[in-house]
Amino acid sequence: MATISIIGRGGKTTIKTMLNGVLSNVRVWEGAGSRDCDVIIFAGLARPAKKELQYFSKASAIIANADANYSIRMPCTDEIVDYGFSSKATVTASSINQEEQSQTFTCCVQRTIKTLGGNCVLPKEFSVRLDVPGKYNIYNALASISAFLIFDVDDDTITKTLAGLKFDGNMERIFDGDFSIVYNKISNPYQLFSVLESQSENESKNIYLVLDSFEDYGLGMKKKIADVVRGWFSVYNYNIYIENEGNNPSYIMQQLKEYNVDFKADKMYNVIKDVMNSAGKGDEIFLLGSDKIRGVWTDYLNIS
Repeated sequence: MATISIIGRGGKTTIKTMLNGVLSNVRVWEGAGSRDCDVIIFAGLARPAKKELQYFSKASAIIANADANYSIRMPCTDEIVDYGFSSKATVTASSINQEEQSQTFTCCVQRTIKTLGGNCVLPKEFSVRLDVPGKYNIYNALASISAFLIFDVDDDTITKTLAGLKFDGNMERIFDGDFSIVYNKISNPYQLFSVLESQSENESKNIYLVLDSFEDYGLGMKKKIADVVRGWFSVYNYNIYIENEGNNPSYIMQQLKEYNVDFKADKMYNVIKDVMNSAGKGDEIFLLGSDKIRGVWTDYLNIS
């Protein structure tokens, strides 16, 4: 059985979901699953850990983000396929149409790709629809499509499968009424940046960010999360809420205070009540953190 390992920071779970939707006879690992993997995918824009790169030696193909400045030496391989929005990328996207809950784009294969089966994929274009918004999800789709092409998957199968997939924890809309509630699982600051960047064209009246405490993270990660929030706060002027179950301010709260970023902090049930009483027609509430934050909100709202 062929094996794909997805390494890097950001998008691994979504890419795996996409791959598993099509490649039923391929084992897909998040992280360095096997030294003998056939294909390595570099997910996200952040540089993979050096130890991940040193782990592989026998892969037949590498799929890398053309828009990332890796500044690394690629392992020896027969085929390197790069993807992204760069005009020089092998697999890129054009004619992007962002909608509230979905997006469409034209996938452009700009040069010949050698498949694992010994065939050649010639330059071509085909349409793709995703039932999940966000520019970073186009990156995830391009990485997955690159793998599909290497495994000789035809365009119709790619298009139909991606259009029908659901992505739990990735811009997952858990409530729609006068206002909307969207959950996105956040495992690192790179994911948080991608989610907030995706709101650059959001026409919502007000945006509420509800962050969990991230207490299990190291201080370095917490500072980066606070830095990301500060950076986008100056653009959007979010209404920010942070989970705080104790009496003492968390490290992220201390950082945001130093940055003069306004926020409210309280126990999550009190946060829910405050946000629900404040949100109005056309507003969007983003729940950002672990599965726990989603569970507390869905329990409170009696959403299955």
